[in-house]
Amino acid sequence: MKKIIKKWQKKNNIKSFLKSDGKNFLQFFVVFTAIFVALSVIILQTLTTGIYKSTDESIKNLSENHEQLVMNARHDYDIATFFVHEVLPENSENGENAITHIQEVSNFSPNQTTLFYDKNGHILKSDNERVTIADSIKFRPATINKLRNIIVKNPYNGADLLYRTILLKADLTGLQTNIAYIQILVNVDQLADSLARSKIIILTTMIAFWFISLGASIYLSKWSMKPVISAYEKQKNFVENASHELRTPLAILQNRLELLFQKPNATIIDQSENISQSLAEVRNMRLLTSNLLNLAKRDDGLKVELSEVDKKYFETIFDNYALLAENSNRQFTSSVQFFGKVKLDQALIKQLLTILFDNAVKYSDTDSQINIKVEKSSQSLTITTTDNGFGISDADKKKIFDRFYRVDKARTRQKGGFGLGLSLAKQIVTACGGKIDVQDNQPKGTKFIVKLKV
Repeated sequence: MKKIIKKWQKKNNIKSFLKSDGKNFLQFFVVFTAIFVALSVIILQTLTTGIYKSTDESIKNLSENHEQLVMNARHDYDIATFFVHEVLPENSENGENAITHIQEVSNFSPNQTTLFYDKNGHILKSDNERVTIADSIKFRPATINKLRNIIVKNPYNGADLLYRTILLKADLTGLQTNIAYIQILVNVDQLADSLARSKIIILTTMIAFWFISLGASIYLSKWSMKPVISAYEKQKNFVENASHELRTPLAILQNRLELLFQKPNATIIDQSENISQSLAEVRNMRLLTSNLLNLAKRDDGLKVELSEVDKKYFETIFDNYALLAENSNRQFTSSVQFFGKVKLDQALIKQLLTILFDNAVKYSDTDSQINIKVEKSSQSLTITTTDNGFGISDADKKKIFDRFYRVDKARTRQKGGFGLGLSLAKQIVTACGGKIDVQDNQPKGTKFIVKLKV
């Protein structure tokens, strides 16, 4: 049974992954694959070009001097095969120098071979090795001046040999010879073996990293989806909570209005309670919709308009709070400890202070103490709001800035709270470039500390 359950969970996890992260995973995987393929092609192309570079330069340098190649032939081949008659007498001083030069340039590398063709493309042969090589090579006029690789049959019945070769049209002005074409061949078997091993290592490494990219793609797809899923969950909770908050006053309104229809002959005085409760719910709905609109505006981007204010700005606000506290049977005190002027957004800071004051009133009993202190340091303005109310648990401290979250739903609903105030407060503080923190007030109550850059 446990195996069946695990199998079912695994199947559902795979389906869930394919639905939520599959597209992102595919995008990451395709990008990684394209990167590794392009990187492999570039590395292999660079390696192939580089490994043959010295060989190609040697062939190029040799191919630029056809006369030296012919001198090689005079030393390595039967001279009569190539020349109609000797141009230089052997006993002359120039002839002696020429023979010496022939000996110097004839064996330019043990891995190199030179073939000569007449004007009809027939090879001029000499030793057995050249005969065997010539039998394995087809004369191709279309490949003149083009470097290429060819495979030649091994004269010793071993593995086939790989040569790097170029076919040249002989330019031997002044020499009476039947050589019309020259072909230079350089054995590159060792280079090819080295290149093959390097390719295997590179491809193996790339394939290994390609498999690693598979895991990386899965991780990145899940990681990139986290903020999307979080935003979706927040939006879902927001809609559910907003619908719940609107459903309650709408239900009360409906019941009150239905009661009015049950007594059509009753006077306004008789139905004053129903009308009063209906108006109260309408005010709650208006407040809720206003807060929702404010939240929507904050999400679209909050524009902060700074202006200079002095301590009188705060004192005026606190005088009004003192009257509100007196009406709600709370004791309110305040202090503003700074001189000169500070720059801040007057409307937003006033809304922030009102939210913090209102929150302190809601979460404290009558005769409670509420205090707001404003003080300025060298680079920041600190606003501290304290009360000796019910306090907030450590678990609630982590969530009180979330939308619609309320520590005591019964109390806040009774007093008209929707759990939106502190969310607005945090958005205001963040927009102003500050931080807000909540702590316990000793011996009881709550302390909100706001630090703003000024």
